[in-house]
Amino acid sequence: MIEKIFAKKWIFIIMALLLVLFLKEDRMILNVPLTLNVSVFVLSFGIVLIFLYRYNSNGKAKNKNNNIIDLLGILILAFFIFILLKLAINYYTVKSAEEIVTEETKVPIDNFVSGRTDLLYFYFKDKRYSVRYNNTSHLSKKEIIDNYTLHIVYSKSIFDTYVIKKYSIEVK
Repeated sequence: MIEKIFAKKWIFIIMALLLVLFLKEDRMILNVPLTLNVSVFVLSFGIVLIFLYRYNSNGKAKNKNNNIIDLLGILILAFFIFILLKLAINYYTVKSAEEIVTEETKVPIDNFVSGRTDLLYFYFKDKRYSVRYNNTSHLSKKEIIDNYTLHIVYSKSIFDTYVIKKYSIEVK
């Protein structure tokens, strides 16, 4: 079954699109509980195992000794089902935050990393997070950390999470 799924090239295109969507959306949701992520992954792993069991019990599977490759395929499929489920949860989290009153805060910038994507690191409710930042002014790391704060507009949402509506850096 795993070989048939990965034999189709369009599956890889869908997986890449899901991964891009997941990475883009997840940065705007803060304080996601670890138990939620673990539960969703265990659920997705269980879904793949159930489908694999049904496929094998119908006698369609050929007995091969590629246990490591099959396990890797199961983990990859479970990961992408996890991404699909997390996209739905993230969408619901963002939608439920739209109805709640927004709050604003200014937090100090802990670090700035420049690379393929520029990231601002900050502490919010005693946890460290990062957001993307487009450094069009070509400010140095020291200038950003010493002279600017991060202004965040956010709403509280389900699972005790926070959804960032917008953010910007401001001079201290």
